[in-house]
Amino acid sequence: MIPVEDPSLLLDALSTRVLRSFSPVAWRQLFLQPHQEVMRWSSAGGTLLCASAQLPAWSSGADLASELALLAAAHGGELDPCPPATVLVRFEDPLAALDMALEMQQMACEARFQIGLVSGDCTIATLQLDEREIRIFVGGAAEQAETVARQAAPGSIRISPETYARVQEAVGSVASWMLTSEYEGETMTAASLTPPPRPSSALSTFAGLGLT
Repeated sequence: MIPVEDPSLLLDALSTRVLRSFSPVAWRQLFLQPHQEVMRWSSAGGTLLCASAQLPAWSSGADLASELALLAAAHGGELDPCPPATVLVRFEDPLAALDMALEMQQMACEARFQIGLVSGDCTIATLQLDEREIRIFVGGAAEQAETVARQAAPGSIRISPETYARVQEAVGSVASWMLTSEYEGETMTAASLTPPPRPSSALSTFAGLGLT
């Protein structure tokens, strides 16, 4: 299926993402020759998980990227090699996307994630680079997922209405997490899941002072 989005906008977005994540040599191999020789376009339905990680200044993030790649594979997701934020993953099953989001927020790491879940048709650019195929998610759905993630509070999962309709029952069964909904008039615009506070050793120590 050929994407119906503006081809020039898709190409600009793709160029920016590739230049940011790959070398200038790779960019020239893809964009300084006829595009039909090195890239093809398609679209597919699914759910996108986009996440931005807030990392301490002393953290490298390299180990985090590897851990997220393993997590995406474990949940059956397809990882974008040059995401607009920390990570972008496409799932056929929206429940798998929700499961990964929940696990990310429970990871024992120093990162705090802002996660967005968006469902709909995704435009996919398949690139031929050094005799390998690279699939990158671009266009409106990817941009919406990035926006929804950016709007999420740190540590929470923000869910678009289209995705919420598909995972509502599962969201309702997530124990101890707080669910909030946002509306414009009678139309729901987003739902958010916020986990309970993580146990703090400092608080535990403080609470035990003076006990005998």
